[in-house]
Parts: sequence; C-alpha cells; structure tokens
Amino acid sequence: MQPLLTVRNLTKFYGTICACDRISFNLYPGQVLGIIGESGSGKSTLLSAIAGQLPVDKGEL
Repeated sequence: MQPLLTVRNLTKFYGTICACDRISFNLYPGQVLGIIGESGSGKSTLLSAIAGQLPVDKGEL
C-alpha cells in the first residue's frame, strides 16, 4: 500500500530559530494523524509547510 503523504526530514528555520527539526512520517489510507504539542512547538509551521503555504528549508514532501 502506498502512503497518501510522505514527509522526510522536514526542517524549517525562522532566522536562527528552528521551528521544525527533521520531521519524518508516512500517512497511509485509513490512518489518522494527530499533531500535538505546546504553544510555539511548530505545529502550525509543520501544517503550513505540508499545505504548501510555507517553503521548507530542508527535507521533502
């Protein structure tokens, strides 16, 4: 079965601050993925990058 979404080593910086650091996962049909974390932990940055609204510095989607 092929994944619907593959994220490999996604990294995003805002200046010298690393918002997302080498995030990797596969999402397969029928799976549900929850993104949780404290305020400022990079959740919105990750989802904006996946949606194509924000360029990533390293990694691939």
